[in-house]
Amino acid sequence: MADMTIVDIAKLAGVSVSTVSRVLNNHPDVSEKAYKSVTDAIEKYHYVPNNSARNLKRESLKAIAVVIKEFYNNSLFNVMLSIIQHELEQNDYAMILSQVDADEDELAAAISLCKEKKPRGIIFMGGKFHHTKDEFSRVDIPIVVLTIKLDDDVDRESYSSVTIDDYAAGYRVGQIAQEYNHKKMAVIGAGKNDVSVSRLRIDGFRQSLQDRGLYCDEDMVEYAGTYTHKSGYEATRKLLARYDFTFLFCVSDIMAFGAIRAIHDAGLMIPKDISVVGFDGIEEGRYYIPSLATMKQPEVKMAKEGVRIILQNIRNRASTQHQLFHAVFSEGESIAPCST
Repeated sequence: MADMTIVDIAKLAGVSVSTVSRVLNNHPDVSEKAYKSVTDAIEKYHYVPNNSARNLKRESLKAIAVVIKEFYNNSLFNVMLSIIQHELEQNDYAMILSQVDADEDELAAAISLCKEKKPRGIIFMGGKFHHTKDEFSRVDIPIVVLTIKLDDDVDRESYSSVTIDDYAAGYRVGQIAQEYNHKKMAVIGAGKNDVSVSRLRIDGFRQSLQDRGLYCDEDMVEYAGTYTHKSGYEATRKLLARYDFTFLFCVSDIMAFGAIRAIHDAGLMIPKDISVVGFDGIEEGRYYIPSLATMKQPEVKMAKEGVRIILQNIRNRASTQHQLFHAVFSEGESIAPCST
């Protein structure tokens, strides 16, 4: 198989991209089964990792670090990582991948990575990025935040960004709900204290309802905490126990899949009883039963733009750039006009 990437190896081995990265970098926290699956795939397809630990220690190697938080095998990030790696390789750069768990400090991980691997730049992806201006200034190489909204007090001249207009996308979901004649709404968000991606999507949705005289208070919102199938499932069960609704907006497709299962387990039908709309537009949603209605992010364009910006910042010491993309509604079988 030609032009193998770390994402290809992960799929062939049946593990996450971060697991492949840990095997390549000789991390001890990999199970024997996963280690064998990865090494067998590498040997079978003659994969030569550009970013192995021994190569990355060479200071002369040109490399970009990608620090990704709350990965959870999200296929949106899989696609973006594959594009990022390909674009970097086309420009003679290697990719250093570092996965950070939900409760870890991604900035501290990045600073440690800079000392050990000496990348030329860093791309941050995923998670809820909350750091002060002073903390952020500790990273002295070009930074691009991808799919993340930073706090307003961070100097926009100190980093570049490629993001979705999350507020506008949430607002559009509210309009869609009303176009389908729904009046009783519910929302599943991430962390309650999240002031970035999840909060912007929820605020846009609620404002859309309020602009048309529909009420949407906090009792209609359940905070799942993390972007997982399980968190979506549990949050939906809580909503169903306290509130009667015909439309459910989940701020990620992964949580929407869990929500659909919870609705099914409650003896309700989708979309006859409850319509469900997700966010991201990951490929699995097209093949789900029912296929998922969602706000689709232009992940390929965003990934390419992130690489273009960081390489431009490195090569030309260009000023920071902030690119805002728009999500587009993809209609699926999980939404229908309200019948009541």
